Amino acid sequence: MHSLSKLTVKATGDGRLIVAFYALTVVLVSILKLTLTEGAFNNFDIFRYSFLHLLEGKDLYAAYPEVYFDLYKYSPGFSLFMAPFWYLERTSALVLWNLLNAVFPVYMLGRMNFSVRERWFFALFILFEMITSIQNAQSNGLMLALMMWAFDARENNNIGVFALAVALGVSIKLFAAVVVLLLFFQDNKTKWLIYSAVSGVVLLLLPAFITGFQPLWQLYISWFNLLINDAPHALNYSLMAFFERVFGLHLPNIVWLAVGVVLLFLPLLRKDQYPFSKWRLTWFALMLVWVVLFNHKTESPTFVIAMAGAALYYLGSPKTTDYKVLMVIVFIFTGLAATDIFPRALREDFIKPYAIKVLPCIILFIYILKDLLFSDFGNIHKQLKKST
Repeated sequence: MHSLSKLTVKATGDGRLIVAFYALTVVLVSILKLTLTEGAFNNFDIFRYSFLHLLEGKDLYAAYPEVYFDLYKYSPGFSLFMAPFWYLERTSALVLWNLLNAVFPVYMLGRMNFSVRERWFFALFILFEMITSIQNAQSNGLMLALMMWAFDARENNNIGVFALAVALGVSIKLFAAVVVLLLFFQDNKTKWLIYSAVSGVVLLLLPAFITGFQPLWQLYISWFNLLINDAPHALNYSLMAFFERVFGLHLPNIVWLAVGVVLLFLPLLRKDQYPFSKWRLTWFALMLVWVVLFNHKTESPTFVIAMAGAALYYLGSPKTTDYKVLMVIVFIFTGLAATDIFPRALREDFIKPYAIKVLPCIILFIYILKDLLFSDFGNIHKQLKKST
């Protein structure tokens, strides 16, 4: 009886069980979507075919309606990374891609000095948004993991890993560059910036081994032209979209972005709080919410990044009643906004048109900002030590 109890505790207390749970969920969700939905995973086809188009010397950013709809909007470097997924059979490649996006973030959390119980909370808190993301074969889980990897590398003073994580993230989506701001907490910033810049340039130039330098330059010109002229999605879920739809407030995106940058930088004035790891974690959580709220291209699947920010914020908080209530609000009205917990009519006529799932994240952002600006994380650190 004693050995059985010991075995049970060991099994439930093993972080590998979280990875296994996520892996099983990904396989089931991917296979069900493939089986039940005709033409499923168009996004993944865009990613895969980008490598073939790179090999064939085609413009990555042209339309190819014979193989997929919409356009490829990532860097030429990212198309090179899709090589393994092109050569694998489509179903196997899709499952592997979704596994990478879902499992990588929970694996990274295991490297960030959290208990197994805290890792389970994180994994379950973001689960529904992660499912939404992998049902669309999006790269949001990978983006989240790379940002977490950069944060963990800086915390552990690993300059090479930090540079690689930043470079990989920027090669997928430009907003990943925001993690460079973590270097505010670093003494030898110049050295870290040089490593990151060199890594970024290497990854940017890597496709030249296939295309040559002049064609690659043309691809980058096409990419930036696409990004500049790319209109927001009709149902984007940014902070800007929320204020436009609910209050009729129409301001240029650059105005919103300027306000967002000021708010993101404001806590960095509190240099006396830099030594506290929970303060740094909380600012990183603010960053994860920020890249979702202030991105005019944010779609529903992107919110897995904001949900991760919410979870990390809670894990670094005193966990009093107000924090718990806030997490419940975020979980229900953001994390479950796209699920059948809400009647279809409510989702289609209210939640989607008015971007309601953004509102809890706005409240969350304000709450995190309040803590970063006014809380004494030395006292919070003592409270957390007492509670454990």
